[in-house]
Amino acid sequence: MINLAFLWHFHQPFYKDLSTGEYLMPWVRLHAIKGYIGMGLIAKEFPEIRQNFNFVPCLLVQLEEYAQGKARDKFQKVSELDPSELLEKDIHFLLDNFFSANWERMIEPYPRYRELLRKRSFGKKTVDSAAREFNQRDLRDLQVWANLTWFHPLVIQRDKDLQSLFLKDHSFTEEEKRMVLNKQIEVIAETIKLYRELEASGQIETTTSPFYHAILPLLCEPKTAQQALPNLPLPKRRMEAKEDAAIQVHKAVETHERFFNRRPKGFWPSEGAVSPHIVPILQEANLKWMASDEDILARTLHTSFSRDQQGVINQPQVLYKPYCLEYQGSQIQIIFRDHRLSDLIGFEYQKYSATAAGRDFVKKIEAIKGTLPGGQPMLVSIILDGENPWEYYPNSGMDFLRELYRGILQHKGIETIRISDYLERYPPRDTLHDLYAGSWIYHNLATWIGHSEKNRAWEYLAEARDFLKKQSYLGGNLMELARECIYISEGSDWYWWYGDDHSSFYNDVFDRLFRTHLKNVYKFSNAPGPRVLDLPISQLGRKKPYTTPKGFLRVRLDGRVSSFLEWVAAGHYRASRDTPVMHRASGGIIREVYYGFDEENFLLRVDFEEGALERFSAHDRLVVIFLNPSEVRLQVAGPLQPIQALEVLKKDETAPKVLAESAAAKEVLELRCPFREIGFSPEENAEFLVEIERDGQVMERLPDHFPFAFTIPTKDFERILWQV
Repeated sequence: MINLAFLWHFHQPFYKDLSTGEYLMPWVRLHAIKGYIGMGLIAKEFPEIRQNFNFVPCLLVQLEEYAQGKARDKFQKVSELDPSELLEKDIHFLLDNFFSANWERMIEPYPRYRELLRKRSFGKKTVDSAAREFNQRDLRDLQVWANLTWFHPLVIQRDKDLQSLFLKDHSFTEEEKRMVLNKQIEVIAETIKLYRELEASGQIETTTSPFYHAILPLLCEPKTAQQALPNLPLPKRRMEAKEDAAIQVHKAVETHERFFNRRPKGFWPSEGAVSPHIVPILQEANLKWMASDEDILARTLHTSFSRDQQGVINQPQVLYKPYCLEYQGSQIQIIFRDHRLSDLIGFEYQKYSATAAGRDFVKKIEAIKGTLPGGQPMLVSIILDGENPWEYYPNSGMDFLRELYRGILQHKGIETIRISDYLERYPPRDTLHDLYAGSWIYHNLATWIGHSEKNRAWEYLAEARDFLKKQSYLGGNLMELARECIYISEGSDWYWWYGDDHSSFYNDVFDRLFRTHLKNVYKFSNAPGPRVLDLPISQLGRKKPYTTPKGFLRVRLDGRVSSFLEWVAAGHYRASRDTPVMHRASGGIIREVYYGFDEENFLLRVDFEEGALERFSAHDRLVVIFLNPSEVRLQVAGPLQPIQALEVLKKDETAPKVLAESAAAKEVLELRCPFREIGFSPEENAEFLVEIERDGQVMERLPDHFPFAFTIPTKDFERILWQV
């Protein structure tokens, strides 16, 4: 007999900006009406199939807010607008984002949605040119289809209103659009109730993960990442946050109990990422078991698993059983998933017919059964993402799952089981006294640490966390919000998207949201955050939009382009080649920037768009923000006269130092500031931004992605440069 344990993992990161209440991404809402409700409804069709469902707690909280009408995401808001009310930026957002679904399975089958995709013509038309071809009818149909296509087939089958819209196909009304959006909320409200009922009936077991899906080994001890990869670079700023790891677990258990009226027994560590350090935390939370990947077991036991042509593993008696894991006097039971079988469902069976896929899976389980000795049933654990695969399956995976469950029920030698039930009947007989530190991805932790971008994100988090520890004066609610932002920033997803191993259309959004969570730590503390958080961390695939200084400058500070040779050796930036979002939105104030130095001074020249220099008023400032090697602010206040004082304000200082006759503006703005006044020394690496502020608000910030960068020169700068 084989006991087969399916554990479906439901997870989304925390999309809510705690300072504004807005959700930046729609994926909780859309996956709820597809994968979450669909998996539960199919499970309800097969009450004899015992299953396990893992809910990340921050997902539960977001589902609850949607169900209560408290969650509002940007996609939802733009969907609600009447096309006659759409601004140009809204139309562009629609055309860039409302085809974000699997084209083959979720757009191409529907004639009108397919027609709109052809009209958008990604890769051939800019959003500006495409927008001219979309009328109000097109835009409304796009709003409807981008929401309608996410409903699970079982939801559609029971709802005549939704069926009528699929049949209608086009020319939707505002009333029909509102109906679609309202039904989404109704389905979300039904989802948690459905799983609660399934568990109460004894059919399923629900389990939990760290509250914000944090990689616990990296919170407990970042150096564990070097067990698998000894030469993996680690963040320069060390962060050990065992107490945060414990909070992520305890909050998870409490939240799970609130939603399901029972404390979870089982625990799926985020991404199957484990190390022995997490065992005491899990035992303290009264969790009974956890799970990870077969590769972790293999390396813990200093062995290896291989498979024959039928896919049968070479040591089934080693993999398909539970273990007791002991560490520093604490213990927990642990099981390990069959990596290959889990991946077949997650990534490969979508290419098969439903019948062929279902039969193939059952056949592979039968082959395993034939290799096992008699006696205690072996536990074959299938653990995988329970939401994302179904976008790639025909009919949202419904046909495959039905074939799979039917095939299992027809086989007398296979029994599905809730994991806690198995462990109660067949407690572990073998004990592990160590555990290899790694995850289900290549049995290491490099997906979340080691790359320069990932490490920079960890360093920013460590800085924010250290800052918050010093804010003892904060009131309870503000401190609670600021701490929550730290915990959110520990989630795995932010680090997943940094670096060169994963990429999506929404990389920049994830980057911005991560930095927003960290900025909110300082915002709730009523303190200015590090200005580096204004710049994206993700820089792969982007070229620096400026040249660097090539020699000492000899500048006459008069606000005029006195000579071409005056700035010829400067670093140069042209805004039109960078075209940052803020620059486009404001119409553009700065046209070009030249920067460099002589032996003792930092030098900057700003060329403005036509008429912008004359429009500078007392409400305006040009600001140079040095980010490294320390934060320093240089600013010139408007209106810009021929000769203007320059203000230098260092971090943690309240009053600026005024340098007379250090700036001039007539045709262009030029400024000079001694390095000694900034506090920088030769050979230090400097980075800075240029901003235009109006009434304290940033109107324009340049460059968009990379800060200007240079090295503070030594006296021998030019000689060394020519030698190189």
